Amino acid sequence: MAKFRNGLGRVGRYWHYCFKVEGKVFRGSTHVTDHATAEKILADKRREVALSLRGLFHRMPTVRELLAQWLETHRTVFSTKHLVSVEGCMRLWVLPSLGDRRINAVNTQDMLDARQGILDAGRSPVTANLMVRTVCLLWGFAIKLGYLESRPFQLKQIKVQQKPRPTVPAAALTDYLAEIDCSRNPHVSVMVRIIIGLGLRESEVLGMRWEWFDPGQRTYCVGKSKTKTSRTLPVPQWLWESINRMPRALSPWVFPAEDGNPHRPAFLRKPLARATRKLGLGRVSAHRLRATFASLHAEFGTPITEIQGMLGHRCIQTTMIYVEQSLENKRRAQDAMSQRLGFSVEKDAPTAAV
Repeated sequence: MAKFRNGLGRVGRYWHYCFKVEGKVFRGSTHVTDHATAEKILADKRREVALSLRGLFHRMPTVRELLAQWLETHRTVFSTKHLVSVEGCMRLWVLPSLGDRRINAVNTQDMLDARQGILDAGRSPVTANLMVRTVCLLWGFAIKLGYLESRPFQLKQIKVQQKPRPTVPAAALTDYLAEIDCSRNPHVSVMVRIIIGLGLRESEVLGMRWEWFDPGQRTYCVGKSKTKTSRTLPVPQWLWESINRMPRALSPWVFPAEDGNPHRPAFLRKPLARATRKLGLGRVSAHRLRATFASLHAEFGTPITEIQGMLGHRCIQTTMIYVEQSLENKRRAQDAMSQRLGFSVEKDAPTAAV
């Protein structure tokens, strides 16, 4: 066949490999004409043979097979929302072009093309960054399973200019809750108050159980959370009264749906969007209501470590992301500094009529 004993040799247009492991000779064509690519294929072949002889080799899956294996493995670990996000991102932006490609054959140019396809479709850089995070998650899973030693591509997220994220300011909170109270389902009103009053995640509110309340201490223990750690929260009197005024069904869940199970994920999406759109507050989701809880506490002087504990964050840097600075606080700070410096703080003079 080829006139070489170990390594690569050109036979016709293509590079062929030939090497010996434990007395066995392995040879074949790489089906490529580029020497650098052929060297990578040779290294992969050597690794596959070594793992196979030790009984550790698994057939290199395709991108589509890797996604299916990840979904099956994590179906009971992650939330449905996260699983749907990963599956949808891959189905829309990666699988059409790379679904049948072996995961070790996906290179940086393939990922750059996929990212550029998202931008060419008119989607924002945020969507492109979501795709980058998703593929890094899946290839990290492949490394843990032993399919790969490292990612075969290098891809960074696009730097995006951060914009102020909306929260419900203290001055608009009464009007906001009044608008929320117009929802048809009475559960919506109490759920929103719980997120603002206790800082719970939407999934934690949907999974609330009556047995986790302590009427004697007027506390609630978050028995199932994202971080897999429970935390006990004092319930303010106004919120305690709102919860107790709600009709209690014969169910262990505080907010059961018609079928007796908790409401579906994103149950609050439509009523929240309707209320914020009417008041012109921007896109205040359930997640941004948690940021409202953190920002209001910070505005009224609650120590950041206490806010961290109530939100259930392991790292205080995560809590800092939730705290949005108030424009009114900045204005008062500017005025106070101006007074201490001796500058007069004058009201804007009326504009003369033309």
